[in-house]
Amino acid sequence: MIIRKGEATYTLRIAGRDYTLTSTDSPDHVHRMAVYVDRKIAETGSSSFVNRETAAVIAALSMADELLGAQDDNTRLRRELLQARQELQALKYAK
Repeated sequence: MIIRKGEATYTLRIAGRDYTLTSTDSPDHVHRMAVYVDRKIAETGSSSFVNRETAAVIAALSMADELLGAQDDNTRLRRELLQARQELQALKYAK
């Protein structure tokens, strides 16, 4: 393993197992990610008939859905901001 300047190695407990992660992100950010993933897996794997792998895949699909929704919202908001800027610019030149 190559450790670069600014990287730290973390041991994260997710779904009852330890995982080692090397990241340049802050410890708080890494902790928040681990808690989020652990919570998502716990939500999907709450029934006893779902195995760990299935729970992880369902959690990943749920997070992908959230991400794509956020990206769509971001795109829509950028378009609205651009339109508002253009309208403001038009009002400035109309004077």
